[in-house]
Amino acid sequence: MPTKFDLRAKIVENVCLGGKYYRIRVHAPEIAALARPGQFCMIRPEYSGDSLLRRPFSIASVRDGELLEFAYTTIGVGTRLISRSGPGDHLICLGPLGNSFPIVDGSRALVVGGGIGVAPFPFFNRVLNEHRIFPITYYGARSADELIYVEELNQLSQSLKIATDNGTAGHHGFVTQLLAQDLEESPGESVIYACGPHPMMRVVKSIAERYGVPAYLSMEETMGCGIGICIGCPIPGVTPDGQSTYYLCCKDGPIFPSTVVMI
Repeated sequence: MPTKFDLRAKIVENVCLGGKYYRIRVHAPEIAALARPGQFCMIRPEYSGDSLLRRPFSIASVRDGELLEFAYTTIGVGTRLISRSGPGDHLICLGPLGNSFPIVDGSRALVVGGGIGVAPFPFFNRVLNEHRIFPITYYGARSADELIYVEELNQLSQSLKIATDNGTAGHHGFVTQLLAQDLEESPGESVIYACGPHPMMRVVKSIAERYGVPAYLSMEETMGCGIGICIGCPIPGVTPDGQSTYYLCCKDGPIFPSTVVMI
């Protein structure tokens, strides 16, 4: 079984990026040393009561070899408690968990993030750059004030293409429209890497099938344990030989070839 740690991680920074979006950095060198792009940690505030389950947070970056960075939105009791934490407080953090994005040398990397699903890509894009791969990054949000990591993603990408539902930044429409336009012009030796809400991922899967391009989807699911014990994050899919099955997002993923998941 891959090594993982369950520890008290000291918060060194917790800032609001605007609206309901936050960035938090914690000192967790044991996890940081093992983390790979696409993996996640199960997190809860230290003082939250026994009834509050941990929640999965994608690892957005590893800073200085010791700090884990996460981006999150305040959508429930747990994340609201985390948003009120400050430097010196602690999170209970289990990780690193799950698999990671595969790197396909010699390919054109097309990175697609929707909403908070952009969180894994500062880390992944940086590692791609270390392999001399400079991705085209597609980033969709509901409005301009919900865009995060724009400057960093722009620096780590060959180009950054933005779409907003209301047209306040970039393309007025869905980010998948930009992806489809580019693949229509030049599918080439491309590989798609995507993370976002299910409707977006469903379209990405369809686009990948249409143009015969491999795609890897980082699935966003509610998880109870993060290690495959509670069986609380099933994803319908098919085996490589076409048989119906269910995968556990935490144990078998969170990253899956688009051909094996049904969304």
